[in-house]
This record gives sequence, C-alpha cells and structure tokens, in this order.
Amino acid sequence: MQTKFAKRITTASRSFTRTILDLTAQNEIISFAGGLPDAALFPKEKIEKHAKRLFEDYDNRLFQYSNASGVEALKVEIAKKYATTPSTHIMLTNGSQQGLDLVCKTFLDEGDCIVVEDPSYLAALGLFHMYNATIKAVPLSTKGVDTEVLETLFQEHSPKFFYTIPIFQNPTGYSYTLENRQEVVRLAKKYHVILLEDSPYEALRYDGVQSTAFADLLPELTIALGTFSKTLAPDFRIGWMRAPQEIISALTLSKESTDLQNSKFFQHICASMMQNGELQEHTKTLIQAYRPKRDAMVKALQELFGDSIEFIVPEGGMFIWVNFKKCNDSMKFFDKAIEKGVAFVPGSVFFADKRVSSFGRLNYTNSSLTQIEEGVKKLFEAYQEL
Repeated sequence: MQTKFAKRITTASRSFTRTILDLTAQNEIISFAGGLPDAALFPKEKIEKHAKRLFEDYDNRLFQYSNASGVEALKVEIAKKYATTPSTHIMLTNGSQQGLDLVCKTFLDEGDCIVVEDPSYLAALGLFHMYNATIKAVPLSTKGVDTEVLETLFQEHSPKFFYTIPIFQNPTGYSYTLENRQEVVRLAKKYHVILLEDSPYEALRYDGVQSTAFADLLPELTIALGTFSKTLAPDFRIGWMRAPQEIISALTLSKESTDLQNSKFFQHICASMMQNGELQEHTKTLIQAYRPKRDAMVKALQELFGDSIEFIVPEGGMFIWVNFKKCNDSMKFFDKAIEKGVAFVPGSVFFADKRVSSFGRLNYTNSSLTQIEEGVKKLFEAYQEL
C-alpha cells in the first residue's frame, strides 16, 4: 500500500535528535551528545513530598480537564521572572518545544521567512523545515549576532520572527553582550520583527553576571520561551511562553486545537517548589555540580588537544562548541568517535544549510567526572586516527 503522507513528512529527514537519544541509551557509549541533565540530581524526595500533599489537599477534580493556559499558581511564579509581567501574559506548554511549534502554527504560512542564528538549535531547525518556512541565517559570534547582516535580512525579507537563544546559546554556549542586545532591539523595533527568545539554560550560570532578557528590553515584540526541563525534570514536560496579551490569546487558540491542556499535576508540584524556594535551592545544587564538570572537560580538552582545537569556555549552560581545526568534516570524526565508544554532535546539523563543518558540540552535564576524562581521551584517540 502506498500511503499518501503530507509533503512535510515525505521530505523530512530523520532527526539527529533521535540519533542522540538512541546513543545515550547505549551503556557502552560515553555520550557528550544530548543536552541531558544529570539524572542522579533529580529531586526525587521533594517531588514525592509535594505529590503526597497534592493527594491530601485536593479531591478528584485535580484530575479533571482545565483551561489551556495552565495552573494559575505556576503562572504567577513564572511571571515574577520578568519585569512588570502579569500572569495573563504567561502560558504553560508541553515543554518549550511545543512553544516553538505553537508559534509556527500561529504565525507561519508556507514559504514565510524567518531568521535564525547561524548555527542554531537543531530541533528548532527541523521544526521550521516541517512548516516549509524560508529560513535565513545570521552569523553568530561570541558577542552576539552580526547586526549589519541582521538589518539586511530584516529589510529585504520582512521575516515573521527572529529565533534567538541569547543566553548560553545552543550549540555554542555564547551569550550576547548588552550592546548587541540593544542593537537587536533597535532593529526589531525599526522593522517590526518579533523576537522569539528561547532561554532553556539561563538559570545555569557558573560565572559572570545575569543578562537582561529581550522580554524585558522589548516586551511588546518578544515571545519568550522557558522550560523546567533543565532545572527540574524533563519528563514533567513543563515549558512556558511569555508574550503580549494579543499574542497569548492567539497562541491559546492554537494550543486548544493541539492538546487542550497540560497535566495539572506536575504544574502544581512545580508551583509549590517555587513558592517555598525549593526549586531555586535545587538550581544552586545543579550549578555546584555542573561547574566542576565543565571545568574538567575544559581541562581535558586543553591538555590533550592543545592548539589543534579552538573553543570558548562558556559562562553557563550545558555545552562546549569546539572547532576541531584538523578535521574539516566533523561528521566523519563523529563516526570514528563512535567506534571508540564516545559520542558528540557534529556541527553540520546546527546549520540551516547543513554545510560541512569542523565544529562539534560537547555536553558535560550528563557525564561523571570520570566519564568526562575517559571520554575526552577516546575523542583524542579518534582525532589522531582520523
């Protein structure tokens, strides 16, 4: 039988995200690939405590249908993260990935132009391709995007939105300077382009000072995405969007036709942990655990690879973006690394045009210090052989 799938399915390639998750499930592979938190640090006892309290304090209506925008108590806590933001400007989503999908569903017609960073988050790129968007990319450096190129793209293509990860960017770990942010804001105002600001890692800061979000610099033109997947538990699938009321109303319509609502149960747990400060304290625990892991990977890379690679030490987040200067095609390096029993993500999948790249993304949060040392050694062995 010849099944007549939609064009978006027949033209889609297998997501490298699935390849990453398949690799992380193999115990014999040391994986620097996925953006996974350390499962040993999930606050199981605190979650269990709040779950029991829910059963004690609520009747069976806890498990009934509810509105699409989410639990009010959690929306109130999230709104506190932004300047002068009421809870009505917050909407809960099934992870921030659903937030991206809802924005596409709400704003994009086939062929519409959007702008992304070059490189950018691979799952977002895959989603944008599924919606048959015209994707334009703006070069990214350690200080932010090339604003001259960005203005040209805004002027010539009138994009529906600019998708940006300005704090501890995925895959690079770079963060925009305040000056760069301010220029992006000026351009967004001038050309009336929405800033789709994705901030999954901003709470995981190890050095430096807190950055000012686009949602605070330009609230009237920013849709901000956030998630608890990196700071609480990915399986809770709790993300959020912060946007002007008009946009939230439109996104709610899209949400209602997609899955009606998120699970209230986990939202209530998350709200309780924020209200009593437990989530904030747990985030501090994560930072204390992840900073030594980052430092261990940096040290191992520097000692073994020397000047045959280049990278910037990120101030936070989960990744190190490495230029393997003696290997023009990191996809070939990836294949050799797998033979050695270690995985990373080759750079080509993070570029909208899938160009051959010498870069690779390494995650350090999901490995032990011993695994980091051993894995970097395996990477170096593969690098030498290649």
